[in-house]
Amino acid sequence: MTALSEAVKALTAEKFKLIPADNKEYKSMKSPSAVPIMRFNTSQFRAEGLGNLFIMETSAMLGLMKLTTIVFTPLAKTALPFLLVDGMSMAKKNLCYVEYYDLTESGCNVLKSESQKDEFSYIPDYSETEAWYIARRTPYSLIKGGKGVKKDLLDDMALKCIRRYLSSAKPCADAAGHYENLKSFQREMIEKGNPSSSTLEKLLGKGGAAKMFETAIMPVNIE
Repeated sequence: MTALSEAVKALTAEKFKLIPADNKEYKSMKSPSAVPIMRFNTSQFRAEGLGNLFIMETSAMLGLMKLTTIVFTPLAKTALPFLLVDGMSMAKKNLCYVEYYDLTESGCNVLKSESQKDEFSYIPDYSETEAWYIARRTPYSLIKGGKGVKKDLLDDMALKCIRRYLSSAKPCADAAGHYENLKSFQREMIEKGNPSSSTLEKLLGKGGAAKMFETAIMPVNIE
């Protein structure tokens, strides 16, 4: 696994017991199967008291493009946003997306006091392609990088954000409402499309991609 993935696992394990999930069918995948141009390696953990941690590392273009995807899906009883982190390196361009989606009923407020936009203003913003889910992000989400931006700088930003996120976990006042919102957003991400939809559908088919999203990438649970 990449240094970023290992660091995220270590950070999470400092605060929550990590239990590996049985996701053998997604552990190692490639496309196309005969002469692969894309390879995927994944790991999934249940973080007790927090939720689900999913990590996927993608290599494409003969290793010239590398992508690390980290997804935290909070338990409905935990007042945290759904968190998606993507770190990509390709040629001389490095990107990092730190996307928070607050799906609690009244707003979990755990990170609003942290001015992340100002804190990381020295890293260039990156102009992304329009997508339906962008409007659903919290204002402290970060879309950073570009040509000449160092990967180490972006990895450090991601780890600082994840450390803060893990330290902000607290009980949710309305677990039932949070659960319904998580399920609704999960369905939207499958039906309307998410950043990995097209790739996973080519690899697993539409039904297979939906199953992977529901069971490995964003499983929703109260407990």
